[in-house]
Amino acid sequence: MRHVIIFLSFIFMLAACTGAPQASQPLVVGETPIAPESKLIDTKPDWAAIPGEKAPDFSYTLADGTYKLSDLRGKPVIVNFWATWCLPCVEEMPELEAARRANPELVILAVNRSESTDAIAAFAPKVNVSFPLITDRDGAIGERYGVINLPTTFFINRDGTIAARHLGALTAERLAERLAEVR
Repeated sequence: MRHVIIFLSFIFMLAACTGAPQASQPLVVGETPIAPESKLIDTKPDWAAIPGEKAPDFSYTLADGTYKLSDLRGKPVIVNFWATWCLPCVEEMPELEAARRANPELVILAVNRSESTDAIAAFAPKVNVSFPLITDRDGAIGERYGVINLPTTFFINRDGTIAARHLGALTAERLAERLAEVR
């Protein structure tokens, strides 16, 4: 019994020393903004987003505020689902960055599938992109978009509808073809 009391006392002391968990703070690593918090807004019961339909809405928090996908209406948008361990995802990041730099109106949101903000922040210097890397820790955004394989990329029209979905890594040529489909 005495060992149990000592053990429990140790656990309580350890908990008191570590304090309450800190709320995740938006951060920037190099040029890359990282959104530690995101939330699916559109909870329509359909299991997957398909071309021709309205893109499911979600919010994400950056250092300068909270934004929604729907706030970007009027601009062409790419929503790219990726992971740090996915080599094709990493290989396509420079192509996405080049497309964004060539078209300043283009918005790219890179939604990470189920990894921690710390893992994304540690990874960010390897890709050095200027578009946000968004944490989808619980996978709700990816699920609503019907993402099974990575990378998966959605091209969203200016009116908020999905123009195209691309499965697998994007080459510069395929990226240009898909962007040409966006109205």
